[in-house]
Amino acid sequence: MAADKPASKPERRQETRMSLRLPVRVQGHDARNQAWEEMAAMENTSYGGAAMRMKRPVVRGQVLSLALPLPKHFRRYDLSEAFYRVYALVRHTATTAGEQRVGVLFLGKSPPKDYEANPGGLYLLPTDPPPVTQEERRKWPRTAIFVNVRLHWTTPDGQELEEQTIAENIGRGGARVMTSLPVVKGDVLRLEEVDGDFQVRAEIRNIYIGSDHIPRLNLRFVDAAAPDRLLGL
Repeated sequence: MAADKPASKPERRQETRMSLRLPVRVQGHDARNQAWEEMAAMENTSYGGAAMRMKRPVVRGQVLSLALPLPKHFRRYDLSEAFYRVYALVRHTATTAGEQRVGVLFLGKSPPKDYEANPGGLYLLPTDPPPVTQEERRKWPRTAIFVNVRLHWTTPDGQELEEQTIAENIGRGGARVMTSLPVVKGDVLRLEEVDGDFQVRAEIRNIYIGSDHIPRLNLRFVDAAAPDRLLGL
């Protein structure tokens, strides 16, 4: 997937994680391939990956470019450089107190194949569930079920907004949610289940005002399908 291959799963399990608080410059792209940058805080690291706290929402499969003063014994190259620059793949995310704890896998000096053409794309491992296709979305009906969700959206000027709201219906490939966020059609946000572990990047396909004068978003899930339990199956 990258020029510097990540360690295999058994090797990663044997690696020792060290608590190491370091500033890290994170660069990435949104789903529309618009570049963004953030200063994050690394919490721990190993030879093959790290965990850090971020403000900007990211999802599994995103590729990030990191620059940080990593100790030499955690590096694969650039041992004499002040900053270690490495591409990293998002593998895990969890949200607490308005921040994301993000676990990444170090890829090396080179990004995945086709990254330059689509830096905002998702790069999944063979063991990851596949993203939802357009044909599958058309086949799956929406279920009238209310789910408490949290929306995370980044404004064009980089401000992070969060809103807890309700999904009025949900299907494998999307949902309809009430909102007060100043979003527009085509924006991409992150939706996460309040009382569960489902989270997904979603594209706003349509916005309309209901009879109660509350705006609704028709969302298309980008990363994965909703699990059976959310659909009452």
